[in-house]
Amino acid sequence: MASVSSRTLKSGEVRWRVQVRYKGRMKQTTFLEHKGAEDYKKLVERVGWEAAEQVRKSRMNRDAGTPTLREYTHRYLSPDSGLLTGVEKGTREGYEAVAERSWLQMLGDVPIDLITKPDVGSWLAWQERQPVWRDRHKPAADQKLVSAKTVRNYHALLSAVFKSAVEEGFRTDNPAFKMRVTRGVKRENVFLTPSELSTILHMLPARYQRVVLFLAGTGLRWGEMTALTWGDVNLHGNPPTVRVTRAWKKSKGAPVLSYPKSSKSRRSVSLSANVLGIMGEPGKSDEWVFPAPQGGHMWHGAFYTRVWRKAVADASDVERCRAMGLEPLRREPTVHDLRHTHASWLIAQGKPLPHIQARMGHESITTTVGVYGHLVPDAHEQMAMAIDVTLADVRMPLAITEHADS
Repeated sequence: MASVSSRTLKSGEVRWRVQVRYKGRMKQTTFLEHKGAEDYKKLVERVGWEAAEQVRKSRMNRDAGTPTLREYTHRYLSPDSGLLTGVEKGTREGYEAVAERSWLQMLGDVPIDLITKPDVGSWLAWQERQPVWRDRHKPAADQKLVSAKTVRNYHALLSAVFKSAVEEGFRTDNPAFKMRVTRGVKRENVFLTPSELSTILHMLPARYQRVVLFLAGTGLRWGEMTALTWGDVNLHGNPPTVRVTRAWKKSKGAPVLSYPKSSKSRRSVSLSANVLGIMGEPGKSDEWVFPAPQGGHMWHGAFYTRVWRKAVADASDVERCRAMGLEPLRREPTVHDLRHTHASWLIAQGKPLPHIQARMGHESITTTVGVYGHLVPDAHEQMAMAIDVTLADVRMPLAITEHADS
């Protein structure tokens, strides 16, 4: 840990000194103002002495007209700059939060034109060792590291900032371009079997059984499901449907009712008889279909921590499940895995991937194929049979059909 102490000169002036032990030796830097010393102390504790010294020296050599990475990032993300267009207010604020918790921690005070490719590489190596933001104050043993996908998302946004800086003439190159991010170990999606879902349902309070069965039976995202009002439900259609036109998103940590994830996410989803049967009596057109127990919007965080995690733990209790005649759960699904489960059931029934894409609200068929394509039953056998059917109409030369040597 770094420390700040004051020292009074013979002239009566006060200087502020930051000290830290680095590689077995005491290092120190002196500042004219207390605030400068405190800011530097925080930087040292965040990124280490060596990196902090590089930042300090680069700032001393800074061209007055060149912004730091922090200053330019805020400019890039500001709606007034016109540099980043086509994004919603909540998304823009989310990017601000991402920047503050990632590269600005290490590189924020460096002039944007002095950041090098090795600097970005050092940040990536540091970022891959960081815990997820919500775990940062937990003991190290209880912390979960940031996923490789999250680091790639952070890097992509940083690269966009540098690209804009190049276009505006603050840099001649993009130091984040074509940098590899450690692949990491990706969490596997959990595709529940009907019996596994049944076990979870038996461990849930009755009001939440409807919620979970609806998610598994429609494939809607949590934010889409909790945004449904009875005005979005057509009970008399053939078949009955729900219309997805809104979704809950976060803006500065607070839920905001906004548009769905993409244009393809605005869709109608048909309801099976089983799902229709658990929806209950319809309310007024502006009432939530699935309200919180006390009324109002149902929060994912509260549901996950107070309801879902307990149900999954109970469903994993072997003795309890056997006593109830249920199959114990041997995996740890998330709430979002109910969406994956829905798609896997459709694929198991042989439904075409483009139809599944439309139902899931994927912007591109590439997403559907990438996430679920490997689940297509007997895919290799089906493709071989399809080629056989076509080749049956091709007249083969005698030499081929008789396996001639020549």
